[in-house]
Amino acid sequence: MTYSLHPVDHVDVTVLVDNYTDLLMVEQTSFIRRPILSDGKTLLAEHGLSFLIQVRSGEKIHTILMDAGATETAFIENAKTLGISLDEISEVVISHGHFDHIGALFCVLRQSSCRIPVHLHPAAFAMRRKKRPDGTYTTLPSMTADEVTHAGGILSLSRDPSLIANQKILLTGEVERITPFEQGSPVLEAREGDLFVKDVFRDDQALLIHLKDRGLIVISGCAHAGIINSVRYAQKITGIDTVHAIMGGFHLSGPYFKKVIPDTIKALQEIEPAYIIPVHCTGWEAQVSIAQAMPHAFAFSTVGTTFHFGGE
Repeated sequence: MTYSLHPVDHVDVTVLVDNYTDLLMVEQTSFIRRPILSDGKTLLAEHGLSFLIQVRSGEKIHTILMDAGATETAFIENAKTLGISLDEISEVVISHGHFDHIGALFCVLRQSSCRIPVHLHPAAFAMRRKKRPDGTYTTLPSMTADEVTHAGGILSLSRDPSLIANQKILLTGEVERITPFEQGSPVLEAREGDLFVKDVFRDDQALLIHLKDRGLIVISGCAHAGIINSVRYAQKITGIDTVHAIMGGFHLSGPYFKKVIPDTIKALQEIEPAYIIPVHCTGWEAQVSIAQAMPHAFAFSTVGTTFHFGGE
């Protein structure tokens, strides 16, 4: 089944929270707009991710928040410094239930002047843990459905693809797994029933936008399902083969995922996006490798940067 995703004229993605900040990068082009701050102001980086996404068709603008970083501190301070009002946000998308994507969610909902729909997969509420090198486990922070609704969110749960923002954004829902090399992490577990089992991240979903005359923009949170799986599934459920941009966390950081980098790059080259913007959990080694393999498509992300699609 394919979904009718309405094309849009322009897309702005502002990086509210990410792992890297650099105020010496002041690039200003039709595509990249780096923040230029007055002396004494700064932007905070952390191991977390949050995008403010604006889609425009004619005079109509939809403003969506995708993920909410790891802490309220970084999210709120960065929003204030960049002059972003939380009342601009009409809907929230949670890519998956990990703590570094939900940290400021309740704060966003409480501070909004109205109740906001929160779109996520039901498995985003799962209890999770991580195995340490010494064999012990650490419990990862999680959230509950009641916490979301009590903070003022309107729960919108779906395992399947779902259209939001007046059919201008499509959420993939649970991503189909087809690649042989994207097998997830061996140290992350989720509770199913009374047992903890390998976390297959059923809740991992990407956000899709059809940029008029350009193709798909695929935005991932961490791509625990695999960034190539995410893109291929996006093509399948939209019926759109051309991929204009791939942006988000690719989860290629750390020793286990090092072996996956070459296969990922080979597949990205086959997809041939005009732009590729790896962030957050992609990792330094993978970022450098992608930049070397795809120099004309690669763009480096910093906190506060706005990427403007449709006016390049």
